[in-house]
Amino acid sequence: MTAQATSNPRYPACERVQRMQDFLMLSSFALWAAVLGLSPVVAFHLLMSA
Repeated sequence: MTAQATSNPRYPACERVQRMQDFLMLSSFALWAAVLGLSPVVAFHLLMSA
């Protein structure tokens, strides 16, 4: 994914859609990182409080 998409006058929304896809991919990685990072901490706190 190193190739940059070139703008085409026939498809003016291409850049906006590409930015939206980049944002969605980044936010999905961030969501999974938060879930995988916080779940052991929450489990530890739940086990220690019991």
